[in-house]
Order: sequence, then C-alpha cells, then structure tokens
Amino acid sequence: MTLRTEVDIVATADRGVRHRASGGLGVRVVGPGHVQLIGTAATPLGGDEIVVRVRVETGAHLSVGSVAATIALPARGRTDSVMRWDIEVAEGGHLRLDTQPTVVAGGASHDSDIVVRMGADATLDLHEHVQIGRATTMSAATVDRDRTGTWTGGLRVEVGGDIVLAHRVALGAGTPAGAIGHRAMSSVFRYPDRRPDAVHPTEFAARLSLVGGASLTNALGASVAATRRLVDAHELDALAAVR
Repeated sequence: MTLRTEVDIVATADRGVRHRASGGLGVRVVGPGHVQLIGTAATPLGGDEIVVRVRVETGAHLSVGSVAATIALPARGRTDSVMRWDIEVAEGGHLRLDTQPTVVAGGASHDSDIVVRMGADATLDLHEHVQIGRATTMSAATVDRDRTGTWTGGLRVEVGGDIVLAHRVALGAGTPAGAIGHRAMSSVFRYPDRRPDAVHPTEFAARLSLVGGASLTNALGASVAATRRLVDAHELDALAAVR
C-alpha cells in the first residue's frame, strides 16, 4: 500500500502562516513566519509520493525547517519514492528553506524535484542535504548493503520569468559520484547574491555565480556532516538570519 502526502503552506504579510497537510507529514508553526515539517507516519517508503507546495505572498517572510531527517526506505515490491516541492515567492517576499537531510537507505531509489518561481525583488535561501546510506560505523558487508541506495535531485529556479538554474544531480550506486566514494551532497542556492566564485583548493566544493545575480554552492563528500562543513566554509559571510 502506497501513501500520498500533500502539504500546503501559505505565508502572508498581515495574516501569518496558513497550512494544511494530509498523509505522512504535518506542519507546526513555531514562531512568526517559521514552520517545521513533522513526520506523522513512516514515509517515504517504496511507492510513496510527497508533494509540498509553498507560497510566500508579497512582502511576507517564511522559514521552513523540519524536525527530523527524511529517510527513504524500500518497500516490498517497490523501491522508488518521490518528493516534489512547488514553490512561489512573490515580489518583496523572502523564503528560507533549510530542512534536515534526506537519507536514502540501502535498496531504495528516491527522486526529488524542487521547482521555484519568484519575483525579481524576492529573496531566497534554499538548502538541501542528502546522504546515501544510514550506516557509518558498521561491518564492511553491512555498510556496502546500506550504500546501495540511489538519489536523483532536480532544482529549477525562475526569477522574474527567466530561468537562472536548471540542473540535476545523482548520488549512490552506479553514479560517478558513488564510484569515487562520494555518497553525500550539500547545496545552497541564494538569490540575490553577487559574490565572486569561490572554489575549494582540495575538496569537491565550490560556490559559483549564476546568470541573473544568484549563486549555487555545492559540496560532495563521504558524509553529510562533511559536506555541510564544506558548504558552511563557503557561506560563513552569508549565514545571516532571514532578512
């Protein structure tokens, strides 16, 4: 049996945050303009679909986090699960999206897509963290099984009707990153951001400027703890709270 989860979050400048959720996730308002996603059932399992819609209206500020990591698990007869984010940020709105990591267990195949449409005068800080496998200190055989999961993620951002980013990343078994031992990724998309490029001299980490005045910081590594540290090293001067 598969589970479909739908979440709607709307932030307004004068009426706070409205939300609605069904399936395996709930929403908790923890402060003005600040919400947390909360798991209410084991999801995503194989065959499950999660759809999260976020709308930030003109002049509103919203921060979205989560209480715990998202763990993708295989189910009997199904290994695939999907998560979709549909995000709109109106003129003068600000969104910070920084949830706990997605962890893909052995034998699971998880697909993530984030689509953002925003006004030219809006601002966005979008963080994503992914790790293949739950084990870090187990026997070699157990670790090998745990790392057989796969993840593919797409991120598409439109600003004022123009596409400033459209890319996909793959991690896990059978991918180039997995072949060289990189089973984790952290990324931060920021708009606006006109800082110059910054490339780590020895690690797989860089902050790249994008057409249209945005930036994307990406880091690959053996664990999500390591990739988060690499991203933070590039982002220290931009880790201010919601503007």
